[in-house]
Amino acid sequence: MGSYQRRWRARTTLAITCLAALILSYGNARGVARADDAVLADLSDPAAVAAWTTVNDPVMGGRSTSSVTFGNGGLVFSGNISLENNGGFASARAPVDSAIGTRASGATSLSVRALGDGKTYVLKVETGQPWSYIQRFTTDAGVRRAYDLPVGNFESVGMFLNPVPAPPLDPSTINRVGIYILDKQEGPFRLVVTAIDSSR
Repeated sequence: MGSYQRRWRARTTLAITCLAALILSYGNARGVARADDAVLADLSDPAAVAAWTTVNDPVMGGRSTSSVTFGNGGLVFSGNISLENNGGFASARAPVDSAIGTRASGATSLSVRALGDGKTYVLKVETGQPWSYIQRFTTDAGVRRAYDLPVGNFESVGMFLNPVPAPPLDPSTINRVGIYILDKQEGPFRLVVTAIDSSR
């Protein structure tokens, strides 16, 4: 084989390798599931989205509003946060499903695949105990991507999302997931979630 052919083959191999790496990184940024992911909530299905409910601060006298609809390929969680009457939160919650824990068993991180608006949201997971676990993620406005949340970074909280002592999160015990917006982020919000999954 001549030197020209060797150089051509080396350059072709390098180009293919770079292209493959680019495709993989682009796919992950777009929120494409990896081979070791387990889907905990597939929200590309309108029927699955219809089972979600909202709970907002009017339960405590506030004025915030929110809704859950299907659109843009996922669950659209949108509304308006009001700080009147000491309010300031809204939430969207999946139904209780004990099979979530089975799928999440052994996970090292949970992931929210979403199209954000630049605001900070909270992934809340419940385990059937008096406490729950939360972790915040700040979205990139207008960008559809995956927000990876390490299992070890989830914080145990009580009914009012106040920190409480509890064992570290065991993903195999998760039976419900939900999305919250709080932290006095007054004004309109909109988050499109296509899936919540876990990675090992």
